[in-house]
Amino acid sequence: MREGRPSTTASAVAWARAVASLPGRGRGPAVDEAAASMLPAPLGHALRALAPLSERTPAVRLALRVGSLGFVDHLGLRTAALDDAVTDAIAAGAKQLVVLGAGLDARAYRLAGLEDVVVFEVDHPATQRFKRERVARLTPRAKEVRFVAIDFERERIEERLAEEGHDPSAPTMWIWEGVVPYLEPAATRATLTSIAAISAPGSRLALTYVVDHRLLRAPLVRPIELAFRVLGEPLRSLTSQRELHAVLEDTRWRPIDDTGPHDWRRRYGWGIDALLLLEERLVLSER
Repeated sequence: MREGRPSTTASAVAWARAVASLPGRGRGPAVDEAAASMLPAPLGHALRALAPLSERTPAVRLALRVGSLGFVDHLGLRTAALDDAVTDAIAAGAKQLVVLGAGLDARAYRLAGLEDVVVFEVDHPATQRFKRERVARLTPRAKEVRFVAIDFERERIEERLAEEGHDPSAPTMWIWEGVVPYLEPAATRATLTSIAAISAPGSRLALTYVVDHRLLRAPLVRPIELAFRVLGEPLRSLTSQRELHAVLEDTRWRPIDDTGPHDWRRRYGWGIDALLLLEERLVLSER
């Protein structure tokens, strides 16, 4: 990560969400009109310029989707599944939303139903400085947005959240999206333990993870791993559904649902079969 810039993966996710949200026929199930504003200027300007063309000519967006080898569709579906998890948690009484490794997530500025919810965005200071410049002109949908800048190597999540007013006695919805594969297993377990300790009964956690059964048998495994290393964000934690569920239960999180791309395509009736070798899933747990 360069000083004053978001991570490569944060920018890639925002780009995919922006493409999936381009107007016109074939638009994704989760519309993120703020995503283009989150991107570095040249790329953001280009995507905003494509919007009217995409509305008139659906083939423009389709070409971007196919050219991404399924990445755009995967991110569009993952975003929709997480949005639904947040909406359900709020309906069940959550008044706090914590986004761990928030990156360029724009839910606080676009998702309906957050009017009574305080959103805490937890991330590295460099990413947050870039993001705060981008959202300065946006009006939050949330009751309040609190940026929790943290040096993950030196500061504790529970302490920084307490300093920013997180209430451990009130149910919290936690989002941990697209982060776990880049962490060592011990760091994942430690974070799950920490947030469980400050989560009231009824709190929920939506966590995405990458299963290893496809990747470990794929002939392209080494080039893929090398590509992530070159980007400065190596994959460190591929796991199985059973192994991750065991970790969640050990850290006082009860898995209640686990879905993947095929489930999302059936649910939303959108998306092409991903050509990605990685299989990413979403597990929803409760305290």
